[in-house]
Amino acid sequence: MKDSESIAINLVSQEYIAGSQEYSVSLNVTNISGQPISDLQVFNTLSAGRELSINDDLDATNLTELEDKKRRLIRELERGVESAYARKRRKKITFTEAIALAIVELVDGYASIFSKKKTQPTTPYWAEEALKIDEWEDVERLEKEVISFESEESFLPKAFSINKDKLKRVMDRLEKVQGKEFSKGISLPVGSTITFPFSYRAPHLLKSKKMDVSFKATYKLNDDVVHTRTATSRVSIFPSAFAVPTGGMIGAAVGYIIKNTLISTSDGALINWGVLGGSIALGLVISLLASRKPEATKAITVEDLTGGLIIGVLAGLYSESILTKLQALL
Repeated sequence: MKDSESIAINLVSQEYIAGSQEYSVSLNVTNISGQPISDLQVFNTLSAGRELSINDDLDATNLTELEDKKRRLIRELERGVESAYARKRRKKITFTEAIALAIVELVDGYASIFSKKKTQPTTPYWAEEALKIDEWEDVERLEKEVISFESEESFLPKAFSINKDKLKRVMDRLEKVQGKEFSKGISLPVGSTITFPFSYRAPHLLKSKKMDVSFKATYKLNDDVVHTRTATSRVSIFPSAFAVPTGGMIGAAVGYIIKNTLISTSDGALINWGVLGGSIALGLVISLLASRKPEATKAITVEDLTGGLIIGVLAGLYSESILTKLQALL
């Protein structure tokens, strides 16, 4: 039987995905081989953004109690390592790295103002694979290289040690029942389907972009040969929530300056800072009202930075007249 006939893969992505926000992708794997599948694992090989979690909510319907316990213990150990690494990295950070990190956090914070969600810290892309547990040796190596640097007051090393002992007992019991060595993989009975969920934070985008997400599934049949399947899907990501209002504010300032440059005299001041501030605020309000929202249908919508700039420039050109009329109404 060909590999392509052993499992069926269905990749399902979230319907609406916007830049700077979290989104989910699920991989449904069905055993159509006619024989039990063992050591089934799914890896993300290409993502549109940064991965936030791995198999946190894995459908445990087809897992044995021991396999589900093993999965949860491994993930808890990995979370402990990620937390310890983040603290260690901040302690030994250089001045240049501190500035770069501050800029990244500033952009993330600015994006979260408009998305209404606080961004989650992520592991650097070059350390993601190093902090994962694939073999028992990884547990011991990470305990020595990362966890051991935690302070004596921290409970993290104790929790890691407790979970490590629990995992060892679970693996010993699994080896007696299934005759297998340490593995993150799971078993899948004939005809059963299991869902692997993945969560990501989309990149900051000023305009719409199509990006690919790709996964690799590995598994074993009775022949103990590692079989591989891949699945790829292209997702459309809309601009970040801050793109339109940012364009609106910049455009309003530019529009106001253009208007004042054209009508200014040598005697008068080029910029009235109070009116400029009002123009920027007006550009922000108008761009927020005109920006695209997935839950609402509007006759006119603005989707990206360019649209925000156009709306903002128009607001800046006529801001003085609009503000004067508003003042009269108030």
